[in-house]
Amino acid sequence: MSKFKKSQSLGIAKETRQYDLPLNKGAGGYFLRILIALMTFLAILALAASFTLSAMTERWTSGLEDKASIEIPAEDDSGVITSPEKLEGLAKDIHKFLINHPAIESAEIMSQQEIAKLVAPWMGEDIEFDNIPLPSIISVSFRKNVTFDKDALARRLKDIAPQARLDTHESWLRDVLRFTGALNFSALLVTLVIGITTIVAVGGAVQSRMAIYREELELLHLMGASDNYISKQLQRYIFIISIQGAGIGVAVGGVTLIIIGFLAGRMDISLIPDFSLNPGQILALLLLAPLIAFLGMFTARYTVLRALALMP
Repeated sequence: MSKFKKSQSLGIAKETRQYDLPLNKGAGGYFLRILIALMTFLAILALAASFTLSAMTERWTSGLEDKASIEIPAEDDSGVITSPEKLEGLAKDIHKFLINHPAIESAEIMSQQEIAKLVAPWMGEDIEFDNIPLPSIISVSFRKNVTFDKDALARRLKDIAPQARLDTHESWLRDVLRFTGALNFSALLVTLVIGITTIVAVGGAVQSRMAIYREELELLHLMGASDNYISKQLQRYIFIISIQGAGIGVAVGGVTLIIIGFLAGRMDISLIPDFSLNPGQILALLLLAPLIAFLGMFTARYTVLRALALMP
């Protein structure tokens, strides 16, 4: 009786720092530790993917919002190739119209070298563009919070150059946002499933331990141990296993992300943003270990108290 009163604050005997129940025996703790490590590793990857997708979406939207491009193809609607001199004249006429439009903040005619650089990934880096008719492209920036009729603008451009095309990127951007939003939701859903799986695993492990040591639990009850005292022992046991497993998962996940970041940095792909995390995101990933540990501890407490309440 005195032993329970002395150690009731921690749920363990202070003199020996041992559990009253033989919780450390058997391989159950080892497998639970491995499972929590794997769940944490997957959660790290899922959250990092969510952060990267958010950065990608922000980069694309910030780069394309209030922007448009006007293309004057080198071939007109009848299939006749327009001379470079005429294309240049049409581009200058459109540019003159654009800079006087109240909704347009800036307009810039792209050089042939810039256009060749844009189409090089599709046509090949070694192709000579001297004898290939390239279109004229005008990059346009709209004024923010200014509404206007884009269809009317497109019709006015065709009056100047019948083959001119206005691309505001809205349809493409809408599809990209829908796609990245679905991927982001999937990553967050995976993280939620991982959390639920961890709760179920911890609850199952606690119930298994209680079933194994049912006689010892009943003996502790007869000796005067309270439900709170017994639950604290299992809480501490699960907390230690959870923090160890989650720590391993965070460490392995961190190394994996560093390797992925290193490999991504070696790829020269402009569409993909740098695979880097800001300090807030790194802190969020590091906090996964204590979060999972406390989640396991509270799951253990709820499971134990619920099971003990059903005992005679």
